Amino acid sequence: MEPLWTNAIDAFIALVFALIAIWQGIEARKAKKMTTTVIAALNPADATVTTAPEILPGRTWKMTDETKHWLTFDHPENEQKMLLDQVAAAELNRILDYTIHFPGGYYDISSGLIAGSGRG
Repeated sequence: MEPLWTNAIDAFIALVFALIAIWQGIEARKAKKMTTTVIAALNPADATVTTAPEILPGRTWKMTDETKHWLTFDHPENEQKMLLDQVAAAELNRILDYTIHFPGGYYDISSGLIAGSGRG
């Protein structure tokens, strides 16, 4: 094979590897940004992320049926519906931390868990 063809093939292979390296760099930056967002979303001390990232599975931020039971068990039926409607609205909007209200009090919810409550 002539040196010209050998050089051309070598240059083509180098170009392919360079394009692969660029693509991997772009993907690595995307992955790092996603990782940072997920970590921030799950860190209670970090208030920069207010909605659950798309990559974050619902089981990590949605309220379970057991928690909904504890949220509503001591309330009249009309208040239970009101509380569950507020939870559903927040989850529809992928909100991580929110407060739901009922006559005479409130519940603070964080990543699907009851984080606090108050009366009055």
